[in-house]
Amino acid sequence: MTPIAGITSEKALTDSPLSPAHFDMGGVKCSTHTIPQLLDEIRFLMDSPAIQPRTLLCLNAHIYNLAQEDGDLRESLNNARIVAADGMGVVWLARLWRTEVAERCNMTEAFRAFFTSTAFRKNEGILIGVSREEARAAATVIERSSTHCRIRKAYSGYLRDEEYDELFRTMASVDLIYVGMGTPRTERICAIARARCPHAIVWGIGAGTIRILAGTMHEAPPFMRRMGLQWLHRLWREPTRLWTRYLFGNPRFIYRILKTARQARRTLAQQSALPRS
Repeated sequence: MTPIAGITSEKALTDSPLSPAHFDMGGVKCSTHTIPQLLDEIRFLMDSPAIQPRTLLCLNAHIYNLAQEDGDLRESLNNARIVAADGMGVVWLARLWRTEVAERCNMTEAFRAFFTSTAFRKNEGILIGVSREEARAAATVIERSSTHCRIRKAYSGYLRDEEYDELFRTMASVDLIYVGMGTPRTERICAIARARCPHAIVWGIGAGTIRILAGTMHEAPPFMRRMGLQWLHRLWREPTRLWTRYLFGNPRFIYRILKTARQARRTLAQQSALPRS
């Protein structure tokens, strides 16, 4: 696999035939972690509070498109510890970089697997995202369903960046910070949290995750989630808001990936043709 400078593969995990690693997908970091491997990484970070970085983000076609036009977003992704492949397009097209991503690592399912697991020690976190009422409702569901997750407080996702900065200054002892907003705001607030709370695990779980837990957003049926068709379910449920993202964004994503992969192969071929000293 092709590593990004300064990033190394993590330890091999026995629950998967592939060792998790990271690769450069046209200037944007992507990780090959499955959900069990992501949970193992969280457990490792909990036991190793000095290890950096400690931010968990994700990548799909929409986020990739935005990152190609937003240098700050791209930097946030590339500086994260893990950028999970949360879109089937990312999983499929990773092969153009000779990289095998075993399966899609959906953040909603990963977060649900985390808080319902019995394999973690007790921990305390804060939840930030969407409306305050939705965040509070989601926090209640998490605490009722978990033996280890305590949500200290749930906050609105509509505060100003400066307000979050002040908030994080008071959260030195928190174990996890869960952030669920749209992109690029999730990634920007995660970067602020990382700077102010260096020992906390900062996890961009996504606005949809909070809404699903709060009961204000309908989750795709299991068969659609297994096939990576959540985007189609969301388009059907919210066509007015999402039609441009998917009907124009997905082809744009494929075009950018194919163009970048072709350029990378051409560069590699030119380098191979140079005489060796």
